[in-house]
Amino acid sequence: MRELGARLRVGGMTDEDSRRLPVQLDATTLRAFGSSTWMTDAGPLDILRELRDRRGDDVPFATLRKRSIDQDIDGIIVHVAGLDDIIAAKEHADRRKDRDALPELRKLRDHTGD
Repeated sequence: MRELGARLRVGGMTDEDSRRLPVQLDATTLRAFGSSTWMTDAGPLDILRELRDRRGDDVPFATLRKRSIDQDIDGIIVHVAGLDDIIAAKEHADRRKDRDALPELRKLRDHTGD
């Protein structure tokens, strides 16, 4: 995340303002934040400590991990939530931005078979 210039995404702040925030990017900070949203030079990144299913129930990490996709990013394996779990969480949240994202996510899922 450091190599990608990660900075917090904060509502009401410009990207330039968020670059100036004194955020120490390390494991302690990420654990303290729980779920957090970031902007990187490669695009937005959401770090989620939990996901909810369509009913709003927490999905245990072990379950998410079994259904996750392992992505190799420059030699680092990152466990990425499966599209079905992301879609279910967005359906539950039912915010406008989530509803707007659903068609593209469903198309990706149907294309990749995830």
